Amino acid sequence: MRIGIDAHMLGDHSGGNESFYSGILRALIPDPGDEYVLFMKPGVDDSEYRDGFRIVRFRSKNAFVRNFVELPFLAVKYRLDVLHTQYYIPFIRPCPVVCTIHDICFEHFRDIFTKGEYIRNKILIPYAAKHSARIVTVSEFSKRDIADCYGVPSDKIEVIYNAVDSIFRRMTDEELTRINVRKKFGIGDEPYIICVGNLQPRKNIPRLIEAYSMYIKMHPDSRLKLVIVGKKAWMYEDILRKVRAESGDIVLTGYVERVDLVALLNEAKGFVYPSIFEGFGIPPLEALACGTPVAVSDIEVMHEVLGDVARYFDPYDVEDLEKAIEGFVPLDGEGREGAFQNICERYSWGESAERIKRVYRGGL
Repeated sequence: MRIGIDAHMLGDHSGGNESFYSGILRALIPDPGDEYVLFMKPGVDDSEYRDGFRIVRFRSKNAFVRNFVELPFLAVKYRLDVLHTQYYIPFIRPCPVVCTIHDICFEHFRDIFTKGEYIRNKILIPYAAKHSARIVTVSEFSKRDIADCYGVPSDKIEVIYNAVDSIFRRMTDEELTRINVRKKFGIGDEPYIICVGNLQPRKNIPRLIEAYSMYIKMHPDSRLKLVIVGKKAWMYEDILRKVRAESGDIVLTGYVERVDLVALLNEAKGFVYPSIFEGFGIPPLEALACGTPVAVSDIEVMHEVLGDVARYFDPYDVEDLEKAIEGFVPLDGEGREGAFQNICERYSWGESAERIKRVYRGGL
């Protein structure tokens, strides 16, 4: 088989969308006789993928042209047996298409997307769901949501979980001293809690900032800081206003390199994930792998992914979120190892890569 993969998201720091593909592609070992063609943007480092894939660069920087003109042309040029895309599929399809749809948040929370993005998704994602040969998604929650919203048979949708890269682990004191993220990001020696996620409405960061400010007012002697890691995505202005208006010491790092993220998670007193909607949610697993206790939104998918290894709070209730901040208790050695073992046993990029290969062949 010759499989083409639209990998335009590699290198764009898009959070879970990029992590899903980079994790699977690093773990994927082509079967004998199979050839994989990776379609990437110009200028993105391909050194991790050269051994297992043929690298082809997109010519256009325009997303519409890339999705609906270039991909059909490339499918013909490279005589693809299967094309794998994300969220959208070409209207002209020279071969069967597998489409990854991580979630359909826009169907439930219209106001947290720009008008243009909402309209684009409302037209193109249902089309992709109905016309793809197979759909890949990242949780049983998302599978049910897609099937229910679009009337797609559930046996057309395959759940392939995200996982945690091996770089996320407990670091030694020597490693943390050498990397020194406290100095790099101006955190200082004070204790801090951390939130990781691109700055956009569904991450619910304004309520987290309110809860943190409430905590500081209730504990005026506390030196606790709030560190927010993530690049500016869309509709992030409210977050920046909250940072300026609320009490406390808040550090916005922007996007950080992975080694710095691992160190930041290691040094944090706790990890908070107040998102109102997710298809999976990788950052809490990464925090647990670093031995950091996590508190997450009490939403269905978080229970599916994390089970009983997290503290849950109502993401719409600022007081409940503040109690979660108060309630962080460092994991002891046994608790840390237990949480980490749970992650390793349930989530594996190697297993996800094998499952995606079976999807390409038409069945599990």
